[in-house]
Amino acid sequence: MPDSDFILCDSHMHVFSHDEVIQSSKYVAPAKDLSDFIVEATTKDMGRAVVIQASIDGTDNSRLLETLLHHDQLSLRGVAMIDEQSGDLETLARAGVRALRIQDRTRLGINDLDRLPELAAKGAEVDWHVEINTEPARYERLRSLLDRLPAGQSVVLDHFGHCDPLNLEQRTQLCRLLDTGRVWIKLAPTRVSQQVGRYQDLTSIVQTLAGQYTERCLWGSDWPHVMTAEPLPKTTDMLNFYKDVLTTEQFIACFSRNPATLYRF
Repeated sequence: MPDSDFILCDSHMHVFSHDEVIQSSKYVAPAKDLSDFIVEATTKDMGRAVVIQASIDGTDNSRLLETLLHHDQLSLRGVAMIDEQSGDLETLARAGVRALRIQDRTRLGINDLDRLPELAAKGAEVDWHVEINTEPARYERLRSLLDRLPAGQSVVLDHFGHCDPLNLEQRTQLCRLLDTGRVWIKLAPTRVSQQVGRYQDLTSIVQTLAGQYTERCLWGSDWPHVMTAEPLPKTTDMLNFYKDVLTTEQFIACFSRNPATLYRF
């Protein structure tokens, strides 16, 4: 399907630790790190991955930094979490961090969307974009904040923006955000599909988003699938689904070209 220059990128995965119990009131993180990801979730085409700072780690990016600096099997980039007092962003940027993440999910008990303008401005000082874990009830508020962000700064929505794939009103609102031209979308299926493993309920929304916004779609596995019921999702099932429903051009854009551009591999 893709050509010889194709390098698959998982644009949304997390790393934790074999040696430390990491937990919050919401979940206990699995004792898995980058080595487990390589064994469990990579394929022969996958040469790149984006390590996303998990909500459970807050603004302590030390494990993210350690992962980015000490690896040799994949090309990595990172997405950090910061606050208004965070310093030395240049060190994170030199290690490969390309964005900051904002949590805005009622399920997690964190709604930080109104901090977006200030944090985005801070990230722009080191040429970072913004990634937001938000939900449909917050789309209009997000849309109202976009004009307050630094010019040219992109915003990426995690997990299909948690849009219900069968709710056409939510889909319309999501498309209004993407129509601004500065919003990207991660087609990470496991949080929104009711058919994990097959993902057929996502066919329509995937074809809409990839068809209308081909150059601003990304894919992520969300490995190692915290707060997810067994059996855990498999990367191969996701890839098979997307190969079936996307055109060759859309697949190459979403899985290789777009992440290479956005995360500056």
